[in-house]
Amino acid sequence: MARIIYGVAGEGFGHSSRSHLIGQRLIDAGHDVMFVGSAKSLLYLKQYFGERVKEIFGLSFAFEGGRIDKSETLKRNLMRLPEANRQNDELFKQHFEPFEPELMISDFEPFSAWWAWRKGVPFISIDHEHVLTLCKLEHQAKNWFSRLTASVVTECHYVGAAAYIIINFFKAPLRVDSAILTPPIVRPVVTELKPEQGEYILLYSTVGKNPERLRETLSKFGGQKFHIYGFDKTLGSPTDYKNCIFKKRSTEGFLNDLAGARGVIASAGFSLISECLYLKKKMLLLPVAGQYEQVINAHYIEKLGLGVSTNELNEAAVGRFLDQIDQPMPDDERILWPDNDKFFTMLQEELNKLDTPVAIDVSK
Repeated sequence: MARIIYGVAGEGFGHSSRSHLIGQRLIDAGHDVMFVGSAKSLLYLKQYFGERVKEIFGLSFAFEGGRIDKSETLKRNLMRLPEANRQNDELFKQHFEPFEPELMISDFEPFSAWWAWRKGVPFISIDHEHVLTLCKLEHQAKNWFSRLTASVVTECHYVGAAAYIIINFFKAPLRVDSAILTPPIVRPVVTELKPEQGEYILLYSTVGKNPERLRETLSKFGGQKFHIYGFDKTLGSPTDYKNCIFKKRSTEGFLNDLAGARGVIASAGFSLISECLYLKKKMLLLPVAGQYEQVINAHYIEKLGLGVSTNELNEAAVGRFLDQIDQPMPDDERILWPDNDKFFTMLQEELNKLDTPVAIDVSK
């Protein structure tokens, strides 16, 4: 049995759900696992692991008009730095040091990883973000500033991992020997879904601030129905409008609609992309402005014939998506389709390379 600390980034749902799945495998194998998280990951993981979960200061993003405000993000985190140092020092002294971890795992959580590096505790990285710095990718010149910012942030998150396990949906050459590329993993609740080809398009908005403009655009495709999530706060209650059905926030309802959708319109977050790939759903992706990871995701989705990328949800983009939505899913060897079994087999291979190997149940 090993004592393991699992650090989880607080922004975004994918970090939490992925760490939940991996962490539970470690616990089931008999290991003593302490989770640390902030914001969304703290709330999510506490639902399942209770007192095993400790709070760590987490970096946060500031959004303005649906895009990341880089200057405000920097200002906000710098202003919180004194409190961050106090909070994390207390965490390290009260929990990390007495726990005496034998392994640290970080899903893009920098503070626990830096602590492990300083203390000489071996650690591994499991995330998608390091695809930006440890893989050779195609980059468009117009995105140079977002690319530069994302690369600097990723490189500064932590250094010195024994292994960088990069979860990704397409093959790309690796820059360092310590990195490996694995297929995406998806939640058990998604693997239990039975995909069908329905008559509606599922649309999920993370900002949900302009339903009138959305209605105007989608109403031009009168023969196509749209099931829409993410506008609860704007509309006050679900509202039907011509071919648009606005729905309340519901995990079960959303997953059922995802399984039965003809296609999906959303931002280019990695977690939802992985679930769409597992269920074989074509995608129309609108990467969040200023978030370069999403720009890359959307670019490769279109490049591999898995969907369409656009910077604006307008009539032209929706029309282009509908024109190709019924084409067969591509059979391209460059695609890494979600595969939980393969991921855990590859993870075990990396854990075996540690000075003190850690076993994980790969048969579940």
